[in-house]
Order: sequence, then structure tokens, then C-alpha cells
Amino acid sequence: MNREERFKRICYEWDDEKDILLELQKCQRNWDYSKTIHQEIINYLLWTAQNTPSKQHEGYYDLYWSADRKVLEELYKYTWGSTHTRNPPANWRNSQMNANLYILWVAKGPDTLLNCNADGTPKPNTDQNRWDNAYVSIGISMGLTMRAAAKLGFATGCNKSHNDMNGDDFWLKRLGILENDKENPPSKRITYGLGIGFPQKGRPRWESDDTELMIGAGNGSKITTTNQELHPRKKLKMRKAKIVDIKENAGKYVSDPYGQAHLIPDKAEIKINTIRPRNIKIIEIK
Repeated sequence: MNREERFKRICYEWDDEKDILLELQKCQRNWDYSKTIHQEIINYLLWTAQNTPSKQHEGYYDLYWSADRKVLEELYKYTWGSTHTRNPPANWRNSQMNANLYILWVAKGPDTLLNCNADGTPKPNTDQNRWDNAYVSIGISMGLTMRAAAKLGFATGCNKSHNDMNGDDFWLKRLGILENDKENPPSKRITYGLGIGFPQKGRPRWESDDTELMIGAGNGSKITTTNQELHPRKKLKMRKAKIVDIKENAGKYVSDPYGQAHLIPDKAEIKINTIRPRNIKIIEIK
């Protein structure tokens, strides 16, 4: 193979990589549960997530995962946060989480202390720079795991909504890290999750199978359906909301706890950001 042929081959590979990146921009909202991901593939994706680069090769996160449909359905109930409308405020659950496989990154302080202050003393894990390192490490890990999944032909969707309901601390308890969160500052922080799986064929990716809509809140943070004023543990002001079955109420106006009327849709479509341009500049440093 001569030099020109090698260059053409490289260009073809560029096109493949560009296609993968464009696919990763699309958040998948529905899944084919008749199929399962082979355990060897799951092991490979988890290995990828575990072995991506991090600053000074420190362990800034733990990985939690499941491919068990019962477990995923349980977790999915606590993913409110995908905005339906802002005025009046309403939101859906994040159905990208309810995939065939879900991997969740939990930031933490590493066992090692390899960053130091100007005087040479180690930076403690409570230092904000250490948490910046954790978030960057998680971003690298998620991106490369998404790429690995896409290369294998899977659809993906990221999720940041890991909330409780009525102050029950669901996710923290379910992962066994409630005591870590009670520390000041917390020694573990739920960060981001990634749904990986088989999309439903012949269906727009933004359609969800969910039949419930939350009205009264534009996201899933500090939500109460029991009129709580403050979060029982954190003492933060709660947002009152109502969960409506869209099959029973499609086309009707239903009032939320604040008296605002919502026109209930007949199906769950989550495409508020599909796909809008974004302003990212490329600037050469001279």
C-alpha cells in the first residue's frame, strides 16, 4: 500500500468516527426488551469504563451497574427530570436510563493523595480541585464507554436525574452510600449514568413508553407529592407536584398543586433539545 492509499484509508476511518460521534449526540428514549446484552459485552463495557485515563491515574469514581429488568424498572421510577414544558412546568422520567444496561458513575475521593499544594503538602479529598479531577475523569470514562458501545452497534442515552421522592433518599439508600452523603462535604456523589441497549425499530428515538407525566415541576429535584414544605433530612424547600396518567387524561386540562392548568399529551415525547445548533467555537492560539 502506497502513501496515497494509506491516506485515503485513514480518511475513511475519519468518516466512520464522525458518524459515531453524530450518533452519540442522539439520546435514545425507547428500548427493545426482547433482546439482552451478552455478559461478555457487559464485561467489556465495564472494563472500558474502569480503565479510561484519569489525572495521575487515581481512582476518582466507582461504577454501579445493572442489566436486571426488575432492578432497572425499580430505579427508573426515580428518574424524574426530563423537562416537558417550562410554563407551566412539567417533566417526564428520563427513559434513557431504562435501557437494557445501565452504568452509573459515582464520584469519590481516591485512596491515594497524589496532588499537592504549593508547599508540597498533599491536597485533601475535600479540596475542590480534587472534585474537579473526579468530574473530568468521569466525563472521559463516559465518553469512551459511549464510543465503545456505539462501535458495537448499541444506542445510548445519558442521565443525570437520580432523585428521591418525598425526601426518601431513594438512590443514596439503594446504592448504600447514604452515610457518605451525610458527611460534610460528602465523600461520594452520584454523578452521571449511561443507558446502553437496543432501540425499538421503526420508532422515533425521542418517544418513550412511559404513560406518566409529572405536573407542577419542570425537573425532578426536591419533589413532593404529599405537600411537604421542607426535605425531611436536608431541610431544603420542596416543590409540590402531581403525577398524571396520560392514557386517562390525554387532551384534558389538569391543574397542578399551584393551580396552573396543563394540557395533557397523548404520548410521551422527549425532544426539547432535538437537535438544536450549539455555539462551540474553535479558536487557534497564536
